[in-house]
Amino acid sequence: MPGQQVSCACLGGDVGVQSCLPDETFGRCSCPDATGGTSGVSTSSGGGAGGSDGSTSGSGGSAPSELTEVDIEARHVIADPVRRVFYATVAGDAAAHANSLVVVDAASAKVVDSVFVGSQPLTMALSDDASTLWVSLQGSYEIRRVDLTSGSPVPAEQYPLPEGELGDLAYAGPMVVLPGTKDSVALSLHREDVSPSYAGSAIVDSGVARPDQTPGHTGASRLTGGPTGWVFGYNNLHTGYGFYSLKVTETGLTSTEHEDLISGFDTDIVYADGRVYATSGEIVNVSNPSSPTKAGEFAYSGSAVLPLAPEPRLLMLSVDFSDPAVLRLLDTETFAQVDAVTYPDLDIEDAVDLVSIDGESLAFIGSRGFDDPPRLFVLKNPFDG
Repeated sequence: MPGQQVSCACLGGDVGVQSCLPDETFGRCSCPDATGGTSGVSTSSGGGAGGSDGSTSGSGGSAPSELTEVDIEARHVIADPVRRVFYATVAGDAAAHANSLVVVDAASAKVVDSVFVGSQPLTMALSDDASTLWVSLQGSYEIRRVDLTSGSPVPAEQYPLPEGELGDLAYAGPMVVLPGTKDSVALSLHREDVSPSYAGSAIVDSGVARPDQTPGHTGASRLTGGPTGWVFGYNNLHTGYGFYSLKVTETGLTSTEHEDLISGFDTDIVYADGRVYATSGEIVNVSNPSSPTKAGEFAYSGSAVLPLAPEPRLLMLSVDFSDPAVLRLLDTETFAQVDAVTYPDLDIEDAVDLVSIDGESLAFIGSRGFDDPPRLFVLKNPFDG
């Protein structure tokens, strides 16, 4: 209830107090300082609501790691664990590296390469052997293969995308390279200037679309990987909020909708080790891909999530324009918060694409608002070791 006060965890095992705000979320934890007063700062709270009873969990104690803002107007970022680099796409109107794929060294957070790839590069997908990168070209409604085997990325073939359900041009949003392949890509198609933008999901093999494509308008607007033979999707564009099991067949994709598993507009999803994790805090058990069930739910939501499988841990980055950004370490078995750190000097209002090389080096894209281009941030995992 608004005005209610509950206990919360502070550094060193101290217990603080936080109050329920008028919007029925909990404010920052006020912790005892050296004089017995309260400091109003805690590494185990900030940004987002507390637990179902209003309390937070986790002992705190970790210090925020140093953030490096890379001078890239990044649209999307993924990690290459083999070469220990991050790949970022940059739009055509950027001040530097326009229409390019940029390579950032994870250890130094320095740009080490940049190659032109085409008109308005957007999303990417990496093959599981890390030999091939696929890039969506939003400006030309194509995808492009990039060869990674010779050191520097080498842009290769460009392929037009299949039309959307209504026969109109569509660009590739989220993409997944099918396990064990280099040139078979599942992708979520989207149309320009149409709401909802979703135009169906398809599989493309070396530029050739398999005939069975899922319907548009309502469906897997977000897409993530899965075990061999499956990918998973979520409708985050309108209140259907459906979760989709998409079976991969020789002729394309067949889609089955499941309700009441995930909720929320703009929610993103990430697959790891038999589960799908949503930025809204929900977890879906997909060990039986055709019959997914809800595995649990965190008391927190975020802008981006990163499973640390096989360890039962999840990183969640929560960003709010009115509170400092907070990076949480969550237990995926108990659904409790293990630890958290805040970044009060990180001036952003939104974040996407939390990715990692090895669980130690992290990267994400942060935005300060509509008038400021998104930037790439690189940091060390403050909870590692």
